Amino acid sequence: MRPQQILLLGAGVGAVLTAAATAAALTGLWWLVVLAGMALLSFVLLVALDIVRRVRETRRFLHGELRRLNEGSGAPVGSAATAEDVVGTVRALQAQYTGRLDRLQDAVDEVLRRDERR
Repeated sequence: MRPQQILLLGAGVGAVLTAAATAAALTGLWWLVVLAGMALLSFVLLVALDIVRRVRETRRFLHGELRRLNEGSGAPVGSAATAEDVVGTVRALQAQYTGRLDRLQDAVDEVLRRDERR
């Protein structure tokens, strides 16, 4: 399964359990509210445990890869970033952000113009 499908499935399960708990609360079936709430909490716990497992696996993998790269070259991997690198990166991010804001402003202006014509 793709991550997007898993996310949609999880959101669907959460929505169904929330709707069941809400409907049960409205009808006074408190045992069903508790059951749906506990199922939802169990689902959240399972997701959290899966996230922790994946982070640990990724961390082990990255440490192994870094160790392998360091053993092969004898020199540390990567170099320290210079001030020029940081300034250049910040300027590039600023330009991207400004461009996105400009496009957003153009889209808002277009919608307002279209709305005024009606």
